[in-house]
Amino acid sequence: MPPTSYLIVGSGVFGASTALHLIRKYPDSRIILVDRDAHDAPTRVAASWDWNKVIRADYRDIVYTKLGLEAQQLWRTDEIWKPFYHESGVFWISPSNFGEEVLKNFEKLGAEVDMRLCPVEEARGLYGGLFDDADYTGVKEVLINKSSGWAEAKEALQSTIQAAINLGVSYIAAEVTSLEFSDLGDGRRCCGVKLAQGLVIEADKVVLCTGAFTPKLLMDSAPEWTHLHVGDRILAAAVTEGVAPLSQDYRGILATMPVGINDNPTERGKKSSSRLWMDVY
Repeated sequence: MPPTSYLIVGSGVFGASTALHLIRKYPDSRIILVDRDAHDAPTRVAASWDWNKVIRADYRDIVYTKLGLEAQQLWRTDEIWKPFYHESGVFWISPSNFGEEVLKNFEKLGAEVDMRLCPVEEARGLYGGLFDDADYTGVKEVLINKSSGWAEAKEALQSTIQAAINLGVSYIAAEVTSLEFSDLGDGRRCCGVKLAQGLVIEADKVVLCTGAFTPKLLMDSAPEWTHLHVGDRILAAAVTEGVAPLSQDYRGILATMPVGINDNPTERGKKSSSRLWMDVY
């Protein structure tokens, strides 16, 4: 017997997708999605709110590869996400054996895709020589996977939230200030949240999808309950983003470009890879 009510805090990609999957599986349940921003806000405080995100199954870890392949199939077929997915391919430059490991994972899973390792000299001439001037130091082969691509992130996220709302999820735009707990015989249990205006919302199950806000939320909710605190279990990180204006000529050249990924050795900086992909209008 499933719980009768769910409260999900945070409507980024984890919160929105959790709400959608729950309402699909338990259509009679009461499901509430709470976020500080309105569901149709032009901007949002969420890591998943961006111009675009890489959609791929190219991983060293075969578990990630399997999950990536399953996700890509949904991107290709589900009307919620299909309009925002672009299978442009990926051009992956790495001085390690990353490409070989990716190929092995696909072979083990029996996945048939248009993917190969390409010698550097040949790779330089692909896509009209777009990557001819890239840094190929220590690189023997480039991974070309035409089944990878990218998605319009904010549009896909909005579509996910709207689909959940259409199926019956209640959306509340409000700031959560703390969690509410009830005392049980064997301990304490989270039973809801308190909003900035003082209103308390309760549910059978409370799901936190609060990203970098999680440590502060837990600390503020129960400062004396130290084993609930995050400590070093969660580390907030960020990705820098650069924007450059393009002329009409360059827009034409880049309109059909693949996602470009260059794995930089760690001695060149703490971030191990750089990525390049474009929205072309």
